[in-house]
Amino acid sequence: MTSRVALFALAAVIGFAGRLHLQLARLHHRFRWANNSGYVTCVRGVNQRAQAMRPQMRGAYVADGTSGCNRIFYGHN
Repeated sequence: MTSRVALFALAAVIGFAGRLHLQLARLHHRFRWANNSGYVTCVRGVNQRAQAMRPQMRGAYVADGTSGCNRIFYGHN
């Protein structure tokens, strides 16, 4: 009886560890841009230039500028 409980506990721990590993891999992929200093500088420059614009124009400018940074650094929008 004790070995069954231990086996179940071990299986639960292994399952939890595997799931945690997958979640961390997804987070790493999602935030890989944060380590790309050129990309971060590009987006930061877009946002700084947008601050000097009228509020009505900022959204479209930032969207276009960020898309441009995505194209330059990652080859897509």
